[in-house]
Amino acid sequence: MATPPVVIVTGLSGAGNSTALKTLADAGMYCIDNLPIELIAPTIDLMESGRISAGHGLALGMDVRDRSFSGRFPTIRKALAQRLRLQTIFLTADTHVIATRFGATRRRHPLLRDGETLIEAIEHEREILGFVEECADVVFDTSAWSPQQLARAVESRLTLELPPRHLNVTVTSFGFKYGQLQPVDMMFDLRFLDNPYFVPELKAKSGLDPAVVDYILKQSEAQTMLSKIEDLMSFLLPLYHREGKHYLRVGVGCTGGRHRSVCFAETIGARFLDAAHSNLIMTVVHRDIDR
Repeated sequence: MATPPVVIVTGLSGAGNSTALKTLADAGMYCIDNLPIELIAPTIDLMESGRISAGHGLALGMDVRDRSFSGRFPTIRKALAQRLRLQTIFLTADTHVIATRFGATRRRHPLLRDGETLIEAIEHEREILGFVEECADVVFDTSAWSPQQLARAVESRLTLELPPRHLNVTVTSFGFKYGQLQPVDMMFDLRFLDNPYFVPELKAKSGLDPAVVDYILKQSEAQTMLSKIEDLMSFLLPLYHREGKHYLRVGVGCTGGRHRSVCFAETIGARFLDAAHSNLIMTVVHRDIDR
């Protein structure tokens, strides 16, 4: 079995190290931030022995908070590269962009000393990490990037190492009479459709019953609504996935949450599962079907 990859995330403070490390954590890597350089080898020993769960790999955040990091990194990197699959990602940005980011977050730069300006501290760090940047497998300049753009760049760099990221979509049917569904990202109100509740032979059944489904879906308005929902979701889901969203909560409501909303939730879920959309996990939940 191949040894899981090891990724070292490093670079200038304020260039996006935390965002990159969080992206790798979301992808399933075992992530450790600010690991002392002396603990790299023991940590990898633990990974290889299976004592830490790192099936998708190990990501280490390292920077100038470890004062010996820069000087020792080239030697450590060479030794690790001979032992396992190693990637080093170095993040940098324009000095004034970094200064603006520190001003916005009100964080203290790790190298800022009394009597020194923030610009001087940033340039000092850039000088210290010069050797590390030269050794890196890839250098990302995040000056003009949003956090989402950086996350997508990290994912793209490690496409062959990481499992595909999924968008988890939960479609929940509910009844407005029992309260609004919360939290929800997208909601559809079906109370304009004819209600099977008022058909004596259908009242006791639910939207899972074929007779109820037939009653609802034979309505032309129901078919039009389903088509519009499917078009909207087909458009939005790839965009949400591209943006980095992990979860999407869709609510489908009717009066009691037993007939129309159940039928639609099941139909929406089945259509998207049958369409085999890549990177999509669809779950259907019925909140009020038994109330």
